[in-house]
Amino acid sequence: IIADLMGDGHVQDTPLRMRLDYTSKSVDELNRFGKEVYTIFKIKGKIRKCTTNTYGTMNYGVNCRPMVRTLRLLGAPAGAKVLTKFSIPEWILNDKDLFARFVNRLFSCESSVDINSKCIEIQMYKSESLIEDGVNFFAQIKSYLNEYFGIKTTNPFLDNNFNLRRDGIRTRPVRMKIKNMASLIKFR
Repeated sequence: IIADLMGDGHVQDTPLRMRLDYTSKSVDELNRFGKEVYTIFKIKGKIRKCTTNTYGTMNYGVNCRPMVRTLRLLGAPAGAKVLTKFSIPEWILNDKDLFARFVNRLFSCESSVDINSKCIEIQMYKSESLIEDGVNFFAQIKSYLNEYFGIKTTNPFLDNNFNLRRDGIRTRPVRMKIKNMASLIKFR
């Protein structure tokens, strides 16, 4: 759940609104997330159309203060992730199986297959003022993929692309690739 929220999710943690949303175009994926939440917290949410973007996505939303507080304590970032510092929680980094599940879910949310380069790429945007934080987050992934599974990646890198948010803040993608075939076969 933490990886899903770092990827395609959003946590609102303000005194007036404590909720989470998980976004996807796939109802099956939203139901998978809802089942995870219910298995752990015994709380059900609702699927609704997302009205804040033009991608035709839907949200699985849950309003529950105790659950949001718990997820925040476990390391889920709140607010706009491109404007928020976060890292992989130590309790995940210290357990090979938990890290495997975490990275599996994060890659499910944020990665793509680059057919031309024959690699898997993960990319996440950060505000230009938090680029170092984004690079450090990917460096954690790189380090533990190698330590636990012998999976080699590129160093985290930037390109010259940027997005300009409605609030005028520029964001840039931090990227990393798994290139060699031996590492791709190990990826689960």
